[in-house]
Amino acid sequence: MKNKNFSFLKYILFNLLKPFLTISLVLTGVVWLSRSLKYIDLIINKGRSLGSYFWFVSLIAPKILALLLPLISFATIIYTYQKLKADSELIVMESFGISKFTLMIPALIFGVIVSVILLFIEAYLSPSNYKTFKAFQSDLRNNFVISSLQEGSFHNPISGLTVFIDKIAKDGTVNNILIHDTRSKKIESTILAKKGIFSNVDNKPNIIVFNGSRYVYNKLEQKTSILNFAKYEFQIDFAEKKNRIRFKQVEERTLAELFKPAENLSSKIKNEFYSEGHRRLSSPFLVIFMCSLASFAVIFGEMKRKLLIKNIAICSFIAVFIQGMYISVINNLQITIFTFLIPYFSMLLLSLLPLIIIKYEDKVLTIINKLKYEIKL
Repeated sequence: MKNKNFSFLKYILFNLLKPFLTISLVLTGVVWLSRSLKYIDLIINKGRSLGSYFWFVSLIAPKILALLLPLISFATIIYTYQKLKADSELIVMESFGISKFTLMIPALIFGVIVSVILLFIEAYLSPSNYKTFKAFQSDLRNNFVISSLQEGSFHNPISGLTVFIDKIAKDGTVNNILIHDTRSKKIESTILAKKGIFSNVDNKPNIIVFNGSRYVYNKLEQKTSILNFAKYEFQIDFAEKKNRIRFKQVEERTLAELFKPAENLSSKIKNEFYSEGHRRLSSPFLVIFMCSLASFAVIFGEMKRKLLIKNIAICSFIAVFIQGMYISVINNLQITIFTFLIPYFSMLLLSLLPLIIIKYEDKVLTIINKLKYEIKL
């Protein structure tokens, strides 16, 4: 009998695999696509290739998947168990003596497996990828890229620098160029030249202009000086900007960084770090709850289509509500030596509740029917 039970349970577990992969691919793909479209302009304006764009936006995929995995797991269990019930396969299993409580076990095993995957994503893959994503995004926004310039348009490749090019020749030289530089607090300079050559030397933009003038306005003395030149060459130095240390967001930090923040940080930032760390570690319990609730939605009660739809609708609402509450509470929770246990225990208790109700289903249904009868009276 135990071998038969194991065969049935293994059958349910393997049936969960295909819809899980399909729903994960479709749902994550849709959300990822909607998020990635807003970065197209950033890549194109900086002259990057299509390959660079797809590599860049692929870095946010683990973060999106981690956020969606609880709901993906819920949808997978609902779809698979509902299909098995519609095909009368669950009824056949029950006729072989398998209890409803036992039929929920594959969903819980599946939940544990997905939880391990989620823990790996949250603890390592997502912060590592997101750190690379934010660093690359910062470099794109701060660096001056020659190939991003277009003729007939004003450009602000970096803050305080405006460039205008009338025409770009096939050999890469530019005609009728204007460069207005207001980055210095002491002076403003404007270069007007008939011809120019843009290149990169040691990863720094190198500009050579010919036959033009350089207008320098001294803000302190309020005087303007003019320099006429046949050839003028200069580089845009980003050393000062690159030496600035970018403050990493919580999503980029490892668990060690979150639980051991620097002493000079404010208590508010430290609490954000602790909340993010506990969110990552407790989110696997949310997946187990979703799987437990989803299997309960299909198995609980009588084999009637109307009741099944009602159960699924109610449990779907509960699933979305609980995930919303979970995110809201953990983001606003003041982490102390006692309160950090709240997300873990609450998710664990909620995961056990559907199992307890199924275990005592007859008594629960009796109470529900009695309440319905009293309400009607």
